[in-house]
Amino acid sequence: MTITLVVIAVLAAGLGALYLRVQRRQQAFFRDRVASIGLGEAPVEPWLAAAAERAFGVQGNAERMVRGERVWACDFTYQAMRSSTAAKCHVVAVSLPTALPPLAVFPKNPMLPGNLEFESAEFNRTFSVECFDRRYASAVLTPRVMEWLLTYPKLQWKVDGNVLLAWNAGYWTADVVRHSTAAFDGLLERIDPYVFEEFRAH
Repeated sequence: MTITLVVIAVLAAGLGALYLRVQRRQQAFFRDRVASIGLGEAPVEPWLAAAAERAFGVQGNAERMVRGERVWACDFTYQAMRSSTAAKCHVVAVSLPTALPPLAVFPKNPMLPGNLEFESAEFNRTFSVECFDRRYASAVLTPRVMEWLLTYPKLQWKVDGNVLLAWNAGYWTADVVRHSTAAFDGLLERIDPYVFEEFRAH
């Protein structure tokens, strides 16, 4: 009995030490990511966690958030089934001048056809668009905007209230945040300002 207790204690101590090493390694990895991107570490904000769940269509755990004046990023994990390994994902958000109605643009997937097509055949071959208002979608996705988005053919993004949100597999990295932010900055420069007055969400 005593030997059994000693073995259990040794195993528990070993597992505890392993857990601490893994935690320290993850914390160091996160600190390195934060330092490389120039954003500040902060607690995950509820609205970003909710936006991540809407983007992935599942309930999950948002963590390791960083933020700047108008940029947010966080990791997001979820399990499709109890027995499955947790999927590791991320979201990056950039603020809009005002809230707009929903609109989603993602790489073309024959299994997930978009409900709209536009004048640019190349854009239609590259992306699918989901939006309930054709006039609004056309106002956002002008030829100038579509040309810009074609330089980011793998970006999937959506208008989610008062932010542009990009989401994808894998934890965020400095390159991912820079890439998404550059895409969104160029997008915002090309959207006609009248869109934010005409289609302001109430």
